[in-house]
Amino acid sequence: MAIAYFALAAAAIEFTRLSGNVALLWIANAPLIAAMLTRPAVERPLHLMACFGATIAASVSVSPYSALSPLFAIANIGEALIAWLLLRRFLGEDRLFASLRSLAIFIAVAGLAAPFITGIIPTLALWMLQGTAPLVIWSNWMLGHGLGALIGTPVALLLIGGTAYRERLARKGEPLRILWVATLVIGITGFCFAQDRLPLLFLPVLPLIVATMIFRLAGAAFGVFAIAMIGAGFTVAGHGPMQLIQGSEAFQLQFFQFYLAVLFLTAHPFATMITEKHRLALAVAESEARYRLIAEHASDAVLTVDPAGDILFASPSVRELAGFDPAALIGKSTFAFIAEGDRERTRAAHKLAIAQPDRIHRFEFRAATASGTIRWFESTARAVTGEDGEVATIVTVIRDLSHRKAREADLERQAATDPMTGVLNRRAFQERLARYRDSGDGPAALALFDLDHFKRVNDSHGHEAGDSALLVFADVLRGNLRSEDVIGRLGGEEFAVLFPGRTASDALAACERVRRSLEDTRIGTPPVSFTITVSTGVAPVRHGETSEAVFRQADAALYRAKALGRNRSELAAG
Repeated sequence: MAIAYFALAAAAIEFTRLSGNVALLWIANAPLIAAMLTRPAVERPLHLMACFGATIAASVSVSPYSALSPLFAIANIGEALIAWLLLRRFLGEDRLFASLRSLAIFIAVAGLAAPFITGIIPTLALWMLQGTAPLVIWSNWMLGHGLGALIGTPVALLLIGGTAYRERLARKGEPLRILWVATLVIGITGFCFAQDRLPLLFLPVLPLIVATMIFRLAGAAFGVFAIAMIGAGFTVAGHGPMQLIQGSEAFQLQFFQFYLAVLFLTAHPFATMITEKHRLALAVAESEARYRLIAEHASDAVLTVDPAGDILFASPSVRELAGFDPAALIGKSTFAFIAEGDRERTRAAHKLAIAQPDRIHRFEFRAATASGTIRWFESTARAVTGEDGEVATIVTVIRDLSHRKAREADLERQAATDPMTGVLNRRAFQERLARYRDSGDGPAALALFDLDHFKRVNDSHGHEAGDSALLVFADVLRGNLRSEDVIGRLGGEEFAVLFPGRTASDALAACERVRRSLEDTRIGTPPVSFTITVSTGVAPVRHGETSEAVFRQADAALYRAKALGRNRSELAAG
């Protein structure tokens, strides 16, 4: 590192320093910045000390300002140190030249901020020593050191920064391409600067772009560096298109600096954008490969639809899920398969997914399969936005809910059903009564049934006989009532029936039919067979009354039926 720094520093002082001024192209700090960014932390103090000695040695060897060499050494090494500290602060975990953001930070830090700060030292030193205009020294220092860092650091990173910066140079067959691209850049640049008859400064741009397109960062870095070295050599020797510029030698070199800055700002952003696009394309390809792998092997169906709801892609699993040929679904509207009762709700969910593309939306719906049967499905959807921020597609994963819905229905049935008789339990019956009472759907009546002397049956014939009596009575109720009548067991030997659409007197007649049917039914088989009777109380269901009030009226009628001798039906008073 010390040898490289000494050689670059001595060359800059010898060939690019004008009389009474500083070097106009200082590349020596580039390898030091690269080493500070990429080498282990334990090496950094060694690099700083070695380069500090190297810059003093270069100044003593070739500079007329050897007495100021410690001050120039502090400015030179301080510039590299400031650049490294600021880059580490603002880049974070990002790799240099991996994005346009990192490139902009590098230009601002190494090309502007660091030479701006350290340029104060040589400006004051030369002004106090020989009275040189401070603004001239400061501007030349900033241009020469900033441009040198911008041009040299990418090349230094390629040389010592590891494979992360040389990814395009290590592939099989690259040496031959490197050779012909390098020949193209060097040949055209040499031809441009070897003559001074025509303004051919535009010619090196073409091979530079070619090198950048093929090798990205490496092509841009080596291309700009080669043009800088070849152009500087010819320009300092008094040859090349710069001689066509009317002005002093300093002005010609400053224009050459401007030319190199334009080349850098053309090639490196271009290389960075290519790298970003390639990384994005690779990420998209990997994402698509994962997506297709999941879509083609998952049991759930994957659909991609446009904002109108038309199908753009259907995974093969849609055949197992719903019986459809995936190719036959392309171009069809998803809403055409949704059950009529769920269509508007599904459209609303689809619009919500478009309105909130940053969220995952999950909803359930019924849809037709290829056979025409209606089944339950679940959709998990998320919108995909384009570069303009507008929703381009919606990706949805469809899952069959038939088994889950069947289990849910079975659990609901079990939760609402008396396990012995199969009729509604007390809680479910009361909910149905309250729901009908609140609906205002017309007249209704409530009947309470109580098996007469049920305890005597259990005591005389055993609990199995009592259970048989309950089962027989449930069957009698089902056999003598309408399908819309709601039957429930309230507990023990007590049952209830809701008669929707019937007056209390009509309900009483139906209860009498049940009573007579049970009275004529023998339970069990001889020698253990018996009959049982039932007492009933009927009350009208009036809208505005609470369920408790209706139950109290029916219970009072039932109590009166039992008091009057049992095996009878009574209507509530009033």
